[in-house]
Amino acid sequence: MTDTAARLFLVECYLPGAQQDEVAAALRRVLAEGRGSTGFAGCLAIPVDDSYFCMLTGDAPDELELTFRRAGVPFERIVEATRVTPAPPVPPPTAPPVPHQGELPVPQQGERCAFRKV
Repeated sequence: MTDTAARLFLVECYLPGAQQDEVAAALRRVLAEGRGSTGFAGCLAIPVDDSYFCMLTGDAPDELELTFRRAGVPFERIVEATRVTPAPPVPPPTAPPVPHQGELPVPQQGERCAFRKV
């Protein structure tokens, strides 16, 4: 699998009573069974629901399903996902500086000077 071909998937797992280290071990088994075709992109734990939402990269959902089955890790569903990131803030438009009272505007290159010191 090449990085350009990798697709992102969300795998919903329901693991009642599992501790964090047990979930980490299960994910290591999945990655080992993936034989280089499965990448880890993150996992969110929802302890109150005994649920884990794991983000993995792979070529196809059916291949990822087989990988989870070979690893012996139960899952509810596997769906393709898209990563969403906030756009960088747009800076406010900048206005040209306003000369302070008593200052004369500075002419730009090629511009005729309207003010003259006497």
